Amino acid sequence: MSVAHILKYYREEIVEISQKDAAYQLNILPSTLSNYENGRRQLPIDILRKMKDIYKIDHDTFMAIVLYETTNKEVIKEAKYEIVQKVMKAEDQEIIDFLRENPLLLNEIRSMSQLPANKLNNSIDMFIGLMRVAKIHAK
Repeated sequence: MSVAHILKYYREEIVEISQKDAAYQLNILPSTLSNYENGRRQLPIDILRKMKDIYKIDHDTFMAIVLYETTNKEVIKEAKYEIVQKVMKAEDQEIIDFLRENPLLLNEIRSMSQLPANKLNNSIDMFIGLMRVAKIHAK
């Protein structure tokens, strides 16, 4: 599996951003990114660096992707699992940081967690509804 194909998989399955969004963030045309991902064009080092940052790939994983091209499906499967775990940890940390920066929200969530199960589900539904309304009005 080539570096280009691994990065395409990473963008689609791990980071879950469209080719158009990724191209915009990389400051290139979507057709150019398509050519990179399909191996029709060589990936320049500056684009590789930007991909590492935009796709939030840690240094060790990135080096493994760039330096180790393999066709061993078991190795790829294990690497994919590790990548997913690292991305999930990074996303969890972002949520934790957000809650720490917003103590009122954190306290509300803490108090909700103490509710009995029957009231908890209703509270969660109402909370999600309020968040959706707030998001609409924030636009």
